[in-house]
Amino acid sequence: MLTNLYWGKFADVAIRKLVNPEEGKPLIVLADTTNDLQLAESLLAAAENAGADAQLIIKPRSAPGMATKPGPILSNAFKSAKYIVSICDDGFDASQAIQEAISNGTRILITKVDGIEKYILRAILDVDIDTMIENANLCAKLWESTKICKVTCPNGTDISFNLSPRKSIVGDGALSRDGEIDFFPGAQVNIAPVEETINGTVVVDGSDNVNGLVLTPYKMTLKKGVITKIEGDSEGNKIKDWLEACNQENIYHLCHFTIGLNPEAGISGNLVEDERKVAAVDFGFGYQSSDLGGTVGPCDYHMDVVISSPSIFLDGKEMSGRGKFNSKMGFKNMVKPRSH
Repeated sequence: MLTNLYWGKFADVAIRKLVNPEEGKPLIVLADTTNDLQLAESLLAAAENAGADAQLIIKPRSAPGMATKPGPILSNAFKSAKYIVSICDDGFDASQAIQEAISNGTRILITKVDGIEKYILRAILDVDIDTMIENANLCAKLWESTKICKVTCPNGTDISFNLSPRKSIVGDGALSRDGEIDFFPGAQVNIAPVEETINGTVVVDGSDNVNGLVLTPYKMTLKKGVITKIEGDSEGNKIKDWLEACNQENIYHLCHFTIGLNPEAGISGNLVEDERKVAAVDFGFGYQSSDLGGTVGPCDYHMDVVISSPSIFLDGKEMSGRGKFNSKMGFKNMVKPRSH
């Protein structure tokens, strides 16, 4: 496979730049039997070269819902590690053992490459990561000083909401503090709009976690942060059926507003890539992380919908549109010469 030729270079950047482990500290590379074991071994070698006390754990593929219930061997390993770098994203991070590890300072970095290997490579090797993180921090700062944000698109998206006094969360795809869990490649910026101020329409034209790639856009109407109407053909009907099957009121509540910043991401139907596309918007519904400081409350489900290339206005000034950020606001080019 072509990408196997580059896993070594990818692993070196991921470990050295995104994890940056302290010498001698315990680091686990986690994979399951369905993952690319050459990638897992490359991450192990890179971690050893970085001076970490590195171990590779290959676990069986978890049955649905079972990743949150690791046995004593895995649980003890998680709680003993200073760093965990995982190429399986099966929900293990919601386990009690991981929550205990995080509370004790374990740093966790997760990716999932299956089916999007070429994107994953480009998103690390062909991106100026430092500039991308700088842009993400700028976006977060701008959002936190914005009262009214408006998102529009020629196909019908027209929604507004207040951002201040909510705080932004930067998902830069790198570990910088104890107890942090992040997903790579980055980057994204997330915020919880003030729920009762969210009004308008969202036309989903990119992807969602129910349909995958959206071929026929569908429209959602929101009032005070809650979906009140969904219009569309097959994809829209499928979303309506899925939401009804959840049978929980809060799944209809908008819980986060997210923007992508990775110049190598596109719309593929895989949210790992789609929600990181430069200037693409991801609206989340249902489960809301407590870190966002919102008021949606508990929910057993979460739904993400992606708008591919909308325009975002901050107190009337255009921050992004047509797949680009406004350089007049200080945003910089994030692409570097291709390495492969």
